Amino acid sequence: MKEQTAEEREKIAKSNEEYSILDELFATEKVAQVVILGVTTHLAVIKYMKDEKDTLLFQSALTTLVAFVAGCLVSYRTRMVNNGLWGSDLRILSDFLPSFNVIYLLFLPFTMSLLFGRDLALVNGALAFNCTDVPFYMKLPLQAIFVLLNDEYYSDRERNIKAVVLNVVLCFLLEKIGELKSFDVVDCNLFSILLTNVLYLVDSPSLHFQVLQKSMYGLITAMAVNFVGSLVLSRANKLVRSFILFSSFSVVFPYTIIKTLRIDGQNPAFWLYEYITSDSTRMNIICGWIVCLLILLPNVMIFQSNFSLNTSRKVWHFVILALLVKPLQWDAEFVKISIAGTIVLFLIVEYLRYLKLAPIGDFLDKKLRSFADFRDERGPIIISYVYLIIGVATPILINGSLVGVISLGVGDSLASIVGHRWGRIRWPGTNKTLEGTLAFILATTGCSLYFKQRYGEFEVEGVTVSNVILTCVLSGILEGNSVLNDNILIPAFMLIFIEICKS
Repeated sequence: MKEQTAEEREKIAKSNEEYSILDELFATEKVAQVVILGVTTHLAVIKYMKDEKDTLLFQSALTTLVAFVAGCLVSYRTRMVNNGLWGSDLRILSDFLPSFNVIYLLFLPFTMSLLFGRDLALVNGALAFNCTDVPFYMKLPLQAIFVLLNDEYYSDRERNIKAVVLNVVLCFLLEKIGELKSFDVVDCNLFSILLTNVLYLVDSPSLHFQVLQKSMYGLITAMAVNFVGSLVLSRANKLVRSFILFSSFSVVFPYTIIKTLRIDGQNPAFWLYEYITSDSTRMNIICGWIVCLLILLPNVMIFQSNFSLNTSRKVWHFVILALLVKPLQWDAEFVKISIAGTIVLFLIVEYLRYLKLAPIGDFLDKKLRSFADFRDERGPIIISYVYLIIGVATPILINGSLVGVISLGVGDSLASIVGHRWGRIRWPGTNKTLEGTLAFILATTGCSLYFKQRYGEFEVEGVTVSNVILTCVLSGILEGNSVLNDNILIPAFMLIFIEICKS
């Protein structure tokens, strides 16, 4: 490693003298995010803290938060004091602070669990400790301690400890695969927590969840088999190696699903065929999707050069809006099953592209790279379209909500287009514009109210017009001030806030 020069050390030392941690923490964009999350948390506490059991849960969550913040401060202080000593390079002090996005690692998993799976709230909050700046061997016991804080959850301690181990392993694998470029530390931990819930913690009998879970089992099993195979075939001819790995995946993936997923005692492939063909509505939906994609895919590819990269990327957001809204009104369960399968299909596409497995790996890489932006180019994984389907699908799969479609299919698309073309006034600390935020708020508000009136969205739960408007305003401000990927943050926040607003 190149030794740090005296000039470089002097420059960093001067920068550190001028650095203030308070200025860093109280930056306008960070204060705005903390206020919005604080208000949301306060409303959740008012609504859900009703008895002693709830009080214990919130107290445990608060203890976890305080411990997390204290750990970050102690780590910062220790590294600051030892900065540049014992022959080590002098580093910028801001590098010692955790990413501000860690706040979402604490907020999103706990709050989503609080609203949709109360018994998992504590363990999901504790899993956030995996991102702390401590030695690897300390992460497991640290998370285990906080998982077992509340006596009420001791009966589940074996499940929770297994979840901690699984989460650590999954996060480690994501960091290695993405090289901490495609995904940063917060992204890796968010997705490892999500995967831990889907693969192990959540035990839902719903058909669409079973399809998602067992398909993920198949995908992970096939990837594991191929990993071993790639080591064995490391010296083989590239084309032969690619062919064997592709063939292996094509066999192991469906075989695992067939062995783990039985629907009404039937082979899942046979069941799916009968399920679709036995109902004319489902046949119409499938035919409509196929026709739309056959028309749209070649046209978007042909005319892509006539549009900016940003506009050509946002076309797919509008396409999702068109493909999902009406079918959800006709047959919600079928659409949920389709979306669950589509998530895994997108992951398979990215896997084949990532390894460039013949015969379609290179083709997929070329086509998907043409839609890649700077975030996709940072590392080996093209993340945008995977984030998009997860952001749209999560609210639908959890409770049939259209907030993912509204926020990404309409709001985020128009915010990006308006911001790029006409945006002049930028939010402090980000490259997003006030004009884009205003477009997001107006578009999501109008679309939400239209869906409320036309399709009864939010109507059953007693969500008022003012609740919808407030949700869209707060989501727009959050979108404008945050740097966490919008496809993940905004649908999740809108889902949480709408759920809290329900009567």
